[in-house]
Amino acid sequence: MKKLIYSGLVAFVAAAVMTGCGDDGTGGGTTTGPVGPSIEFQTNTGTFSGYTFANGSAEIGTVIKIGSKITHSGDVNLKSTKMTVKYNNQAEQLVGTDSIIAGNTKTCNRDYNFTLPQDKGTYVFTVYATDKNATTKSASITIQAYGPLLDRGSGHRVYSLKSVNFFSAFDLLAGESITASGTANLALRDIVDGSTNTALSKTWNTGNGTQFVMSGADGKLNGKVFSQFLNEADIKAAWDAAPNKTSTITGVDINKLIIAKSTRNSVTSYYLIGIDDVQDNAGSEDDYYEFHYVQ
Repeated sequence: MKKLIYSGLVAFVAAAVMTGCGDDGTGGGTTTGPVGPSIEFQTNTGTFSGYTFANGSAEIGTVIKIGSKITHSGDVNLKSTKMTVKYNNQAEQLVGTDSIIAGNTKTCNRDYNFTLPQDKGTYVFTVYATDKNATTKSASITIQAYGPLLDRGSGHRVYSLKSVNFFSAFDLLAGESITASGTANLALRDIVDGSTNTALSKTWNTGNGTQFVMSGADGKLNGKVFSQFLNEADIKAAWDAAPNKTSTITGVDINKLIIAKSTRNSVTSYYLIGIDDVQDNAGSEDDYYEFHYVQ
């Protein structure tokens, strides 16, 4: 997978804004709270709007605004706050500037702004708060970034077990037919033909834990045909709505619609597959399924 560099993340799209830190003295509380700071995300209530405060999804290019309300219920003052972002399985990157809090302060509010880059995937935003005893607490929000679907082309084939060059598997990430002979490429086998002889089984399974959902004869998933899926969020919604997810599907045939969910190196991708042709020539070894797909 492509490594996201963020183009100098701090200057690229992120900004942290201090929206107010109060001095010690707003009493009335008890000392039954947790050791260390407490972090609460700002919700869209009253005069507050535009905040992201729970796990969800957003389109690439969206500005994510996260507000944190930090308090300390003990007799220790706050020292610093910061927010980081982690893209897929890459390292955390600092968003904005780590803020050092001067004086005796037990409450503080911070707003952080971050524009999702043009890279679809999972972004985990984590707010950290540290008190003057060096106790650090954190809270996180996970956002799945989606965008226009990537056309992976048509004319792709999964061949039967006995076919030319013994191809019987397909690597959705690389977009190529691969052999299912031996174990060297097992992690790449998103789709494996389930045939055991020259008759096409019309069964797909997997070598790497990929799961599938498949439409009925109407070629619809979540009420949509292939052309009505506009982005990855549409595919994921159809996946979530499907009652049965399985590593083996039977009845793969012309006009069927399939979603494959594949995880590679901790990154999960959803592929929408439309079956164009199925060839099962008796006694031959060139049987195949032909399809087009998007990601």
